[in-house]
Amino acid sequence: MTRNLGESKVILTYLENRYGKIFNLTMDEEKELQKTIILDHEEDDLKKMFNRVEGAINIAKDSQSLNVQPFSFFMVMITVLSSAAVGVLTASMALLNSIFGKYLDDKKMSKKEISDLLTSLDFTPVFHSVIWAVAIPFLIVLIVWGLYHRSVTKNIDKRYSVYVLLKECIDDYDKIKRQVEPTEE
Repeated sequence: MTRNLGESKVILTYLENRYGKIFNLTMDEEKELQKTIILDHEEDDLKKMFNRVEGAINIAKDSQSLNVQPFSFFMVMITVLSSAAVGVLTASMALLNSIFGKYLDDKKMSKKEISDLLTSLDFTPVFHSVIWAVAIPFLIVLIVWGLYHRSVTKNIDKRYSVYVLLKECIDDYDKIKRQVEPTEE
Protein backbone atom coordinates (compact mmCIF):
# COMPACT_ATOMS: atom_id res chain seq x y z
CA MET A 1 0.00 0.00 0.00
CA THR A 2 2.71 2.43 -0.99
CA ARG A 3 2.52 5.79 -2.68
CA ASN A 4 6.01 5.36 -4.13
CA LEU A 5 6.18 3.83 -7.61
CA GLY A 6 9.50 2.10 -6.97
CA GLU A 7 8.11 0.22 -3.96
CA SER A 8 4.78 -0.78 -5.50
CA LYS A 9 3.99 -4.19 -6.93
CA VAL A 10 0.59 -3.52 -8.51
CA ILE A 11 0.10 -0.41 -10.65
CA LEU A 12 -3.66 -0.20 -10.00
CA THR A 13 -3.12 -0.18 -6.25
CA TYR A 14 -0.30 2.35 -6.55
CA LEU A 15 -2.42 4.76 -8.61
CA GLU A 16 -5.44 4.39 -6.31
CA ASN A 17 -3.34 5.01 -3.20
CA ARG A 18 -1.54 7.97 -4.68
CA TYR A 19 -4.37 9.72 -6.56
CA GLY A 20 -7.54 8.41 -4.95
CA LYS A 21 -10.41 7.60 -7.28
CA ILE A 22 -9.15 6.85 -10.80
CA PHE A 23 -12.23 5.15 -12.29
CA ASN A 24 -15.58 6.44 -13.52
CA LEU A 25 -14.33 10.00 -13.74
CA THR A 26 -15.76 12.74 -15.92
CA MET A 27 -13.70 13.89 -18.88
CA ASP A 28 -12.56 17.01 -17.01
CA GLU A 29 -11.60 15.04 -13.91
CA GLU A 30 -9.73 12.54 -16.06
CA LYS A 31 -7.84 15.34 -17.84
CA GLU A 32 -6.83 16.81 -14.50
CA LEU A 33 -5.74 13.37 -13.27
CA GLN A 34 -3.69 12.87 -16.45
CA LYS A 35 -2.01 16.21 -15.94
CA THR A 36 -1.17 15.33 -12.32
CA ILE A 37 0.19 11.91 -13.29
CA ILE A 38 2.31 13.42 -16.06
CA LEU A 39 3.74 16.07 -13.73
CA ASP A 40 4.55 13.48 -11.04
CA HIS A 41 6.31 10.96 -13.31
CA GLU A 42 8.92 10.75 -16.02
CA GLU A 43 7.94 9.44 -19.43
CA ASP A 44 9.90 6.22 -18.81
CA ASP A 45 7.91 5.60 -15.61
CA LEU A 46 4.66 6.08 -17.52
CA LYS A 47 5.80 3.61 -20.17
CA LYS A 48 6.76 1.07 -17.50
CA MET A 49 3.38 1.44 -15.81
CA PHE A 50 1.65 1.14 -19.18
CA ASN A 51 3.56 -2.05 -20.01
CA ARG A 52 2.73 -3.58 -16.62
CA VAL A 53 -0.97 -2.84 -17.00
CA GLU A 54 -0.91 -4.21 -20.54
CA GLY A 55 0.80 -7.34 -19.23
CA ALA A 56 -1.83 -7.74 -16.50
CA ILE A 57 -4.57 -7.50 -19.15
CA ASN A 58 -2.85 -10.13 -21.29
CA ILE A 59 -2.44 -12.46 -18.32
CA ALA A 60 -6.12 -12.03 -17.45
CA LYS A 61 -7.07 -12.86 -21.04
CA ASP A 62 -4.77 -15.89 -21.13
CA SER A 63 -6.03 -17.31 -17.84
CA GLN A 64 -9.71 -16.67 -18.52
CA SER A 65 -10.22 -20.17 -19.90
CA LEU A 66 -8.91 -21.54 -16.59
CA ASN A 67 -11.50 -19.48 -14.75
CA VAL A 68 -14.30 -21.07 -16.77
CA GLN A 69 -13.16 -24.68 -16.27
CA PRO A 70 -14.80 -25.25 -12.86
CA PHE A 71 -18.13 -24.03 -14.18
CA SER A 72 -17.89 -26.35 -17.17
CA PHE A 73 -17.32 -29.20 -14.73
CA PHE A 74 -20.35 -28.16 -12.68
CA MET A 75 -22.50 -27.96 -15.79
CA VAL A 76 -21.48 -31.53 -16.65
CA MET A 77 -22.38 -32.56 -13.11
CA ILE A 78 -25.80 -30.92 -13.48
CA THR A 79 -26.31 -32.91 -16.68
CA VAL A 80 -25.36 -36.11 -14.87
CA LEU A 81 -27.70 -35.28 -11.98
CA SER A 82 -30.50 -34.52 -14.44
CA SER A 83 -29.96 -37.85 -16.17
CA ALA A 84 -29.93 -39.64 -12.82
CA ALA A 85 -33.12 -37.85 -11.78
CA VAL A 86 -34.84 -38.88 -15.01
CA GLY A 87 -33.61 -42.43 -14.38
CA VAL A 88 -35.10 -42.39 -10.87
CA LEU A 89 -38.38 -41.07 -12.26
CA THR A 90 -38.45 -43.73 -14.98
CA ALA A 91 -37.61 -46.51 -12.52
CA SER A 92 -40.29 -45.41 -10.07
CA MET A 93 -42.88 -45.23 -12.84
CA ALA A 94 -41.87 -48.68 -14.10
CA LEU A 95 -42.10 -50.07 -10.56
CA LEU A 96 -45.54 -48.57 -10.05
CA ASN A 97 -46.62 -49.84 -13.46
CA SER A 98 -45.52 -53.38 -12.68
CA ILE A 99 -47.12 -53.35 -9.23
CA PHE A 100 -50.42 -52.02 -10.48
CA GLY A 101 -50.26 -54.25 -13.55
CA LYS A 102 -50.08 -57.32 -11.35
CA TYR A 103 -52.70 -55.93 -8.99
CA LEU A 104 -55.10 -55.08 -11.79
CA ASP A 105 -54.54 -58.41 -13.59
CA ASP A 106 -55.53 -60.36 -10.49
CA LYS A 107 -58.76 -58.52 -9.89
CA LYS A 108 -61.61 -57.56 -12.08
CA MET A 109 -62.24 -53.89 -11.42
CA SER A 110 -64.80 -51.54 -12.77
CA LYS A 111 -63.84 -48.37 -14.59
CA LYS A 112 -64.87 -46.34 -11.55
CA GLU A 113 -62.56 -48.31 -9.25
CA ILE A 114 -59.68 -47.95 -11.73
CA SER A 115 -60.35 -44.22 -11.97
CA ASP A 116 -60.43 -43.89 -8.17
CA LEU A 117 -57.21 -45.89 -7.88
CA LEU A 118 -55.39 -43.70 -10.42
CA THR A 119 -56.58 -40.46 -8.81
CA SER A 120 -55.43 -41.73 -5.42
CA LEU A 121 -51.88 -42.08 -6.73
CA ASP A 122 -49.74 -39.12 -5.78
CA PHE A 123 -46.55 -38.69 -7.80
CA THR A 124 -45.85 -35.25 -6.34
CA PRO A 125 -43.00 -36.39 -4.05
CA VAL A 126 -41.25 -38.10 -6.95
CA PHE A 127 -41.62 -35.04 -9.19
CA HIS A 128 -40.51 -32.70 -6.39
CA SER A 129 -37.43 -34.83 -5.77
CA VAL A 130 -36.51 -34.76 -9.44
CA ILE A 131 -37.09 -31.02 -9.75
CA TRP A 132 -35.05 -30.22 -6.63
CA ALA A 133 -32.24 -32.58 -7.66
CA VAL A 134 -31.86 -30.62 -10.89
CA ALA A 135 -32.78 -27.09 -9.76
CA ILE A 136 -30.66 -26.72 -6.63
CA PRO A 137 -27.26 -27.49 -8.20
CA PHE A 138 -28.16 -25.35 -11.22
CA LEU A 139 -29.11 -22.37 -9.05
CA ILE A 140 -26.00 -22.73 -6.90
CA VAL A 141 -23.73 -22.82 -9.95
CA LEU A 142 -25.59 -19.89 -11.52
CA ILE A 143 -25.25 -17.72 -8.41
CA VAL A 144 -21.57 -18.57 -7.87
CA TRP A 145 -20.81 -17.96 -11.54
CA GLY A 146 -22.64 -14.60 -11.45
CA LEU A 147 -20.69 -13.40 -8.41
CA TYR A 148 -17.40 -14.63 -9.82
CA HIS A 149 -18.08 -13.12 -13.25
CA ARG A 150 -18.91 -9.77 -11.69
CA SER A 151 -15.66 -9.66 -9.71
CA VAL A 152 -13.53 -10.73 -12.69
CA THR A 153 -15.10 -8.23 -15.10
CA LYS A 154 -14.77 -5.47 -12.50
CA ASN A 155 -11.01 -6.08 -12.33
CA ILE A 156 -10.69 -6.25 -16.12
CA ASP A 157 -12.67 -3.00 -16.48
CA LYS A 158 -10.29 -1.31 -14.03
CA ARG A 159 -7.26 -2.55 -15.93
CA TYR A 160 -8.62 -1.31 -19.24
CA SER A 161 -9.50 2.11 -17.84
CA VAL A 162 -5.98 2.47 -16.38
CA TYR A 163 -4.57 1.20 -19.68
CA VAL A 164 -6.39 3.96 -21.58
CA LEU A 165 -5.46 6.55 -18.96
CA LEU A 166 -1.75 5.71 -19.15
CA LYS A 167 -1.83 5.55 -22.96
CA GLU A 168 -3.30 9.05 -23.05
CA CYS A 169 -0.71 10.23 -20.51
CA ILE A 170 2.10 8.94 -22.73
CA ASP A 171 0.53 10.52 -25.81
CA ASP A 172 0.07 13.92 -24.12
CA TYR A 173 3.31 13.86 -22.12
CA ASP A 174 5.32 16.33 -24.22
CA LYS A 175 2.39 18.72 -24.63
CA ILE A 176 1.65 18.90 -20.90
CA LYS A 177 5.33 19.19 -19.91
CA ARG A 178 5.80 22.10 -22.36
CA GLN A 179 2.76 23.92 -20.96
CA VAL A 180 3.95 23.67 -17.38
CA GLU A 181 7.71 24.19 -17.73
CA PRO A 182 8.73 27.84 -17.66
CA THR A 183 10.38 29.08 -20.81
CA GLU A 184 13.96 30.30 -20.43
CA GLU A 185 14.70 33.73 -21.82
